[in-house]
Amino acid sequence: MALGEKAALRIAGTYAKADGWFKNVNPGFPDLASTDEWGLRGTLKLEPSDRVKITLRASHSFQNPQNYGIYAQPEAVNRPGLGQFQIASNVRDKRRAVTTSVALTVNYDVSDTLAVTSITSYDKGSLFFKEDTDGITARNLEVPYFDRASQFAQDLRLTSNTGGPFDFILGAYFNREKVYNQTTLEVFNDTDVNEDGVINAADCAAGLPVACKVRNQFDQVKKSFALYTDLKYKLTDALTVRGGLRYTHDDGEQTGFSSDALGVDDSFVANLIPLSNLRFKQNNLSGKIGLDYKLASGDLLYASVSRGYRAPSFNAQAFFTPTELGVAKAEQVTAFEAGAKTQFWDRRITLNMAAFYYTYKNQQFINVNPADASQQLLNIPKSELYGAEAELTVRPSDTFTFHGGLGLLSTKIKEGIVSGINVSGNRLSNAPSLTFNASFDWTVVQGGFGAFSVHPEVAYQASQFFENINIPRLRQESYALFGGHIDWNSNDGRYSLSAWARNLGNKFYFTSRIDLTGFGLDYNHIGNPRMYGVTAGVKF
Repeated sequence: MALGEKAALRIAGTYAKADGWFKNVNPGFPDLASTDEWGLRGTLKLEPSDRVKITLRASHSFQNPQNYGIYAQPEAVNRPGLGQFQIASNVRDKRRAVTTSVALTVNYDVSDTLAVTSITSYDKGSLFFKEDTDGITARNLEVPYFDRASQFAQDLRLTSNTGGPFDFILGAYFNREKVYNQTTLEVFNDTDVNEDGVINAADCAAGLPVACKVRNQFDQVKKSFALYTDLKYKLTDALTVRGGLRYTHDDGEQTGFSSDALGVDDSFVANLIPLSNLRFKQNNLSGKIGLDYKLASGDLLYASVSRGYRAPSFNAQAFFTPTELGVAKAEQVTAFEAGAKTQFWDRRITLNMAAFYYTYKNQQFINVNPADASQQLLNIPKSELYGAEAELTVRPSDTFTFHGGLGLLSTKIKEGIVSGINVSGNRLSNAPSLTFNASFDWTVVQGGFGAFSVHPEVAYQASQFFENINIPRLRQESYALFGGHIDWNSNDGRYSLSAWARNLGNKFYFTSRIDLTGFGLDYNHIGNPRMYGVTAGVKF
């Protein structure tokens, strides 16, 4: 919406509501994995002069659905009396998430060849949900989570566009993240340890952690400051060298960490981790150098070597002893990459290809203790991965487009101990060796009534492990998902209608799996079953 010659305002909103697809067989309790959310976003653009452009964005969202469901499976056996998309949950609590964000972008052209860009953003949000971790009516393990977070970021950069052989970006970045977190492990809360007909604090004291609520909480502040450059220089019309450096200083502090054992009535029983504070400081210098070679046809060949960095992290899931507290070391990756971006047949075919090799040092990962469900933030000293990717787009006509993608990946842990097990030689978690996707967009008919189009799609994924020990029973076998949508769009682009379907074959597959043998189960998240619906859109 225009607000005069130098200003414009856009407001967008979204709303979604759907019943839960994870059917609850516990009478009187709701189905899980529902959808209930809305969001608003406003964008104000100002151009007070030819040299200044200002964009202000603000958004707010709210979610209040029934929580996701857990496919809790007794170790290595089927779940008695429950179907694949069924759960026997005794938790009614809805998930509640509220987010608010504001971002201001200012672009100022200092001259015809230099521009200054400032991006300032602030985000805040809160999240609460209670997870029925055991997935049954018995109160073996249930976990309420509460999190409140805010983040401020400032990016300031100077960009050149000289039209000559040399151009650059010089920038400074600051980020501050503040988090308060509270997590509770409700362990066998319907177990009468003392067998006196009453479950209270005395049962927790006698059976700890059985019949207890083990609750930790902490405040955490992380600050990151960086100076960075991105440089390019044309050696010839065809050959360009690119490079850059980034200096980063990270500072983190975790304060007021404590963990207490409580009775089922929330009465205090024992302090397990006394009030503790942790801190880290880390400096890092990373860089990248690469070559771009432009062929006479306009196609591009490129190669690069870069060093990446991830700051140290605190363990947020210490519950039982002070020894669980700790700081994971900084993660470092060295990446080698080469590829090509090509077009053929009068640009009707686009083919992008890349090959890569990464070596990791101190790769961070979460390890869940099977005995008590506590989580440890650890490092794998050495690991590597290599592979290749390809993306293909074919447009034989204005009404038909084919899209395809292929990924090949090989991973290996070179050195590491997890839960006392030597995992050297194992595959990294969440790393399928082959992924593939294909779809096409076909405008079947178009006229005064608008355009009808069809968009079938398929995605395939090879087998993978979800943890670094590579437990065979927790492996997800390869699978393919089929879906698509049929669309109608008005000629003026204001109205749209789409009938869609996902997972048409109703494929059952896992998206994560964790060994919790201490509770007699494997903890699993599963993918959505067959889903279909209609979506309508209007642009104002």
